[in-house]
Amino acid sequence: MSDEKSQTSSTAVLTSPIPGPKILLIGDSGTGKTHTIRTLLDAGFKEVFVIFTEPGMEVVGDIPAGKLMWKYLAPARSSWKTLREQANKINTLPYKTLTEMADMDKRKYNQFVQLYDVLANFKDDRTGKEYGAVDEWGTDRALVIDSLSGINLMAMKLVVGGKPVKSQPDWQVAMDNVETLVTQLTTGAWATVVIMAHMEREVDEITGGSTIMVSSLGRKLAPKLPRFFSDCIQSVRSGKEFTWSTATSNAALKSRNLPIANNIQPSFVRVVETWKKRGGLIAPGVGSYDTTDYVDHDD
Repeated sequence: MSDEKSQTSSTAVLTSPIPGPKILLIGDSGTGKTHTIRTLLDAGFKEVFVIFTEPGMEVVGDIPAGKLMWKYLAPARSSWKTLREQANKINTLPYKTLTEMADMDKRKYNQFVQLYDVLANFKDDRTGKEYGAVDEWGTDRALVIDSLSGINLMAMKLVVGGKPVKSQPDWQVAMDNVETLVTQLTTGAWATVVIMAHMEREVDEITGGSTIMVSSLGRKLAPKLPRFFSDCIQSVRSGKEFTWSTATSNAALKSRNLPIANNIQPSFVRVVETWKKRGGLIAPGVGSYDTTDYVDHDD
C-alpha cells in the first residue's frame, strides 16, 4: 500500500448518511423503562449518555463508567419552611392576590437552564469527563432523558418559580419551552435520542374520545410531542412480564423501526437493526471526538 493511500485511509472517518432513531418510550412507573437503557449497549452503541431527572441511577449502576455516562439533574426542591409559608399564603390570601404574586427568589429555579448547559457540554457525574455538545455527536452515541416528567416540572418552575398559582400565560410559556426542547433534540441531533415519559389519558379534542398520550404540560402539548419521533412505544408490565407495544388501542403510538404489534421484546436492538437496514450506520461525528476505532484501514 502506497504512503499516499495509507495517509488517506488512516484519516478516513465514517459518518452515517441518516440520523439515529428518535424514540419516545411512554409507560406507567414500574414498567421497566429505565432498565431498557442497558439494551442500547447491546444494540452496538459505543457510549450511552443519560440525563436523569429522577433518581433511577441504581437500575443501571452496574454498567461500567466509560460505557454509560450520566448526569443527575433533579427539579428544584423547596425547604419545608418555604413550603409552609406557601401553604399559609394559600390559606390566608385571596385568590386574586395569589395570582398577582411574584417569586422574588425565582432565580434558584433555574434547572431548565442547567439542562441546556448539559446538552451544550455533557459532563459525566461519574468521572467528571466532558463530552461536548449533543448536537455534535455521531450515531455511535445514544442520549437518554429519563424522564420528561422532571423536565415538565423544570419548565414550569422556570416560569413561575415558587409562585403557588399558575396563570394561563404561565402554562403557555412553560409548554413552549418543553416543545422547543423536544423539537431541538429530535430534529437537531444526529445521535440516537430516547426520551422516556409517563403516560396519561387525555381527551382527544378532534374525536372527543379518550386517548393514551405522553404526560406533559397541558392537553394541547401532548398531541404535538410525538410528531418528530421515529418511534413512539408503550412500555407494558403484566405481572412479572415486561413488554413493549406499538398497537395499543386508543394510544398515540408510532412505529417506523418496529412492527405494529403487542408483546414486543423490550429492547432497542431491533429498532437499531431496522434502522441499519434502511441505511443507518453507527459512526462518529466528523471532528467532534476521537475516531480512532473507526479508521478505515486498507490492507
